[in-house]
Amino acid sequence: MMDLGFAGQRILGHEFGYTIAFMLTGDYEVRIESPMRLRVRGADHDIEPGADGGEALLDALTGGEVTVASADSEGALRIDLSDGSRVLALADPRFEAWTVAGPGGFKVVSGPGGELAVWGAR
Repeated sequence: MMDLGFAGQRILGHEFGYTIAFMLTGDYEVRIESPMRLRVRGADHDIEPGADGGEALLDALTGGEVTVASADSEGALRIDLSDGSRVLALADPRFEAWTVAGPGGFKVVSGPGGELAVWGAR
């Protein structure tokens, strides 16, 4: 399990299009380019970037405090919030699934097949 370093930060907002982006305090950004699972108010929802119906669910995350920000050895991204919400993005076998960017040039990318590429001093 890799700690992505932004636990304790808050989600400031999001963009929803062909990618889903979360802007966080501490100069972090998370960009998800593949289908993801979102847990909000105790219910799980599958969301696909660019598909109808997902954007309204993301509004519930704004202002939430991140308690877990991690990537596993298979390239999955997990973000837990203090209210019990969760974002889970699995690796994609053919494409980059997600990217986390942070201060000082820090970047983690889940590449095709889930291999993690890491830049910056962490």
